[in-house]
Amino acid sequence: MTDRSVSWTDADSVARLLARATAPKRAPKPPFGPSSAAAARPMPAPAPARGSVPPPPSVRPPARSKSLPPKPVPRLEHTSDNPSDRLDALLAWTLDNQRCTGAFVADDNGLTLAAHGISEAHVSLVGPLLSALVGVRSIPGIDATAGALWLGSNMMSWVEARTERGGFCLGAVGLEPLSTRAFEQLKEALETTVRGL
Repeated sequence: MTDRSVSWTDADSVARLLARATAPKRAPKPPFGPSSAAAARPMPAPAPARGSVPPPPSVRPPARSKSLPPKPVPRLEHTSDNPSDRLDALLAWTLDNQRCTGAFVADDNGLTLAAHGISEAHVSLVGPLLSALVGVRSIPGIDATAGALWLGSNMMSWVEARTERGGFCLGAVGLEPLSTRAFEQLKEALETTVRGL
């Protein structure tokens, strides 16, 4: 056996080839091109061919404002003296103008006088809730004439109004609690409705 390798490659030439292959690439200079300042300027877009449709201009969507002003809520106006019509008008106004999926009106005995868009389970909770609020109202410094309570995945918000004939509660059921302004609107609408009942 001899000391010579039977390989036809030379180690030095392989090393040179690998060094050239892994070296960073340099951009070729144009032989007769423009100066570097002219090369930095963007080229104008080519004119469209005759009979072709030009591309649509880029349209930027209008900027969205971060907070939209609240939608003005109209005051509840009653056109009937019939108690049933007035309660129906109150529920329709509540569903149209507040962020809720259902609404109800109950008296201070827990009797549901009108309801729309709420389940029987929610209606059955109204009586015990209002009875509990009578006890809460007796605690000095606690105002239980408005509030909100999670019922499963829904929030029940309510306001109360007192008259010479007793108290009435307007409740709204939705996915989130109502705002302070919404509570004020509900209370005003409830007082307008039960006045003179």
